[in-house]
Amino acid sequence: MEVIKSTEEIKSIDFDSPFAFVPTMGNLHDGHLSLVKYGKDNFSNVITSIFINPLQFGKNEDFSSYPKTISQDIELLENAGCNYLFIPEKNFSENLKIIEPQFSNVLCGLSRPTHFHGVLTIIDKFLRIIKPTACLFGLKDYQQQLIIKEFVKRKKIKTDIISLPTVREKCGLAMSSRNNYLSDEDKKFCGKIYSCIKNLAASLKTSSLEVLKTEAIDFLRNSGFEIDYLEIVDANNLSSVTENTDKILIAVAVIYKKVRLIDNLVVSL
Repeated sequence: MEVIKSTEEIKSIDFDSPFAFVPTMGNLHDGHLSLVKYGKDNFSNVITSIFINPLQFGKNEDFSSYPKTISQDIELLENAGCNYLFIPEKNFSENLKIIEPQFSNVLCGLSRPTHFHGVLTIIDKFLRIIKPTACLFGLKDYQQQLIIKEFVKRKKIKTDIISLPTVREKCGLAMSSRNNYLSDEDKKFCGKIYSCIKNLAASLKTSSLEVLKTEAIDFLRNSGFEIDYLEIVDANNLSSVTENTDKILIAVAVIYKKVRLIDNLVVSL
C-alpha cells in the first residue's frame, strides 16, 4: 500500500480506473474495512483517506480527543488490500468556502447544525482532487450519504455514490469509532437501540406512527438513554411520511455515558 501525504502528490498520480474512494477519519473498524473490501471486489484500485475533519465538529464536541490510531489503521488497510492511503496535510480544511447542504435541517442537523456543512465541504474537496469512479459510504450515516448523493447529482459530479449496509457488533450495535469509548458491557447494553427500532419496524402496520414513536422513545429513555431524537420519516427526502411515501426511515440518536450513538432502519412499504 502506498501512503500519500500531500495534496500535490495525490494530484500527480494517474490511478488505474475504475477506482473507489473510501473517506474516513481513521480509528478504523470492520464497518470501514467492509467498504474497502467492496472496493477491492468491484474496482481496480481502492484509495482510503484518513483525515479528522475539524469542520464537522461543533463547539464542545470531541475533535481534540477523537481517537487517533494511525499505525493500527495502516496495518488494517494493508491487510484489507487497500492500494493507496491518503493522509492530507493538517491545513487541508483551511480557506474553503463552506457548502450549504440540502436535508440538513432535520435529524442530526438539529443538534449539530454545522456538522453536515463541514462534511460536505471536505467531501467536495476530496472528490475534486481525487476524481474517483465511486465513493463508498456506510448506511449507518444515512443522512450523510443522502446529502452527499443529492449534492453530487445537483453539481453533476462524475462520481457514483455507493451506500453499503451497516456493519454491527454481535449485540446489534452499529459499528462506530465512538464505540471505543464504551466498555464491552456498555456495547452489549446499547444493543437495545437496534432492538428498539427493529421492533418499531415490525409494528408499523399495527399502530399509528406517532404512537409507535412515543413508545420507542419511552422505552429508550426508561432504559437509561438520553434521547437526541427518534423520528419516522420519508427515506427519500427526510420529510414527513405521506400516502405517497414508498420507503420509511426510522432514525435514532441517543447519548449513553456521554457517547452519542446513531442508528437507523429503512423499511419499504
